[in-house]
Amino acid sequence: MKKNGTYFLSIVEADALRAGVWDPYAYREQMQRETLEHFAAVQKVQGRSHRATEFKYSPIEYRHIHRGTIPVFTVELAGGAAVERVPVIGEGCLLFGTMRAYLGNALVTPKAAWLGETSPLFFPVKSEFVHVVPKDGLFYFWWAFLQSPRFLQCLPIGSGGTRPRLDRELLLRTPVEVPVKAVREKIHRCLAGYAERAWRDYVEAERLLNSTTR
Repeated sequence: MKKNGTYFLSIVEADALRAGVWDPYAYREQMQRETLEHFAAVQKVQGRSHRATEFKYSPIEYRHIHRGTIPVFTVELAGGAAVERVPVIGEGCLLFGTMRAYLGNALVTPKAAWLGETSPLFFPVKSEFVHVVPKDGLFYFWWAFLQSPRFLQCLPIGSGGTRPRLDRELLLRTPVEVPVKAVREKIHRCLAGYAERAWRDYVEAERLLNSTTR
């Protein structure tokens, strides 16, 4: 059976010919999408043997994170109860919740100066978070991106029975599609500026409230 089609003839100079190997599966490599692992490392928040009284603030939990893309979260003064093996994170760290019911819970710890504190400042962490370390250092861009519907819809279901959790390796293999670095830098700078102003306003509001209610 003769197939319909178009034939063409190319004339190539001998010195322009390049030897090669025909690979029928080459398209697979070309179509592979970048994953989070190309852009960031994902680390476990390390536990340290400290008492809660050694920290000014209570351990961060999911309930401290506000709905919507808001660059601040609630910080509570420590109540003084002793807690062993409290995971600790420093300033300017991006945390991402791994419990399936709380996927999209992300936060960036503020700089000490924004809170009127002295650096280095450490924050205890109580709930199930992982520490996401962007390779480009643009943690506020990634804070926003990790909460985006495009990213969250690509995440696997997770495992663990009644309290499914997202495995670190599966998180790293999640496909991502992000703008070029120059655009990411611009978004990061804008969000970092918003975050600084929001944290300074947060501290001022707390100070005003405490001075008028005590």
